[in-house]
Amino acid sequence: MSFRLPLSTRQHLFARRISLSSFRAFSTHRLTRTCPSCSKPLPTSLPACPNCWSIWNIPSDTSYHDIFALPKDSNPFVIDTALLKQRFRQMQATCHPDTWASKGLDKQDAAHALSSAVNHAYQTLLQPMPRIEYILSANGSPMEETDKLEDNEFLMDIMTAREEIEMADTIEEAEPVIRENQALIDDTVSEIESLVEEQRWPEAKQAGIRLKYLDGIRKAAMEKS
Repeated sequence: MSFRLPLSTRQHLFARRISLSSFRAFSTHRLTRTCPSCSKPLPTSLPACPNCWSIWNIPSDTSYHDIFALPKDSNPFVIDTALLKQRFRQMQATCHPDTWASKGLDKQDAAHALSSAVNHAYQTLLQPMPRIEYILSANGSPMEETDKLEDNEFLMDIMTAREEIEMADTIEEAEPVIRENQALIDDTVSEIESLVEEQRWPEAKQAGIRLKYLDGIRKAAMEKS
C-alpha cells in the first residue's frame, strides 16, 4: 500500500512514491514495551520490533536516563554503570543497522538513527564529565566555554600538573601526577554527587568546571602511554 506526496507548484512535476512503512520508519515514537504496530512485547523499551520489523526513532527530547530505564528522580548523577552497559548491549542488538540490513534501506536508515541516538546517550551517561554537563544543561545551568573558575590556587595547581606531565618522557615518570590527579577526580565526583542530590546547581557547575580541568590532565597523561 502506498500514497503519493502532495504536489505543489514548487515541487517536481512528478512525485516520488513512498511506502507507508518508509514513512513510519522516519517518524518517531515514545519509549514503549509493546510494539505500536503488532502489539507484541518488545525486547527493550526502544520502538524496534523484531516480530513485525517495524522501527521508529525516538523523540529528541527523550531523557537519556529514560532510554535506559535508569532512575533519575533521587540523584541523576548516580549511575549503575554495570546496568547501563548491560542495557546498552541489549539495545544495540535490537537496533543495530546490521540487524535491519535485509529489511530495506529505509528501515536500515531508521535503525542507524536510533542506534546513534542510543550510543550518544550511553556515552554521555557512562563517564562523570559528560554526565554532569548533561545534567546541568537539563537543569538550566549549562557549562559554557567562557565559564570562569573562581579558584586561583586550583588553577595554579593545574598549570603545575600539566607542566610536569609535559616534561615527563614516559608514563612512569608521570605516575605521581597521575595518582594525585585521580584522587582529586574521585573527590570532585563525590562532591558533585552531593551537590546534585541537593540541587545546588551553581556549586555543582563550579565543581563540574574543576572536573573538566582535572579530566584534561588525565587525558594529557594518557597520551604518554
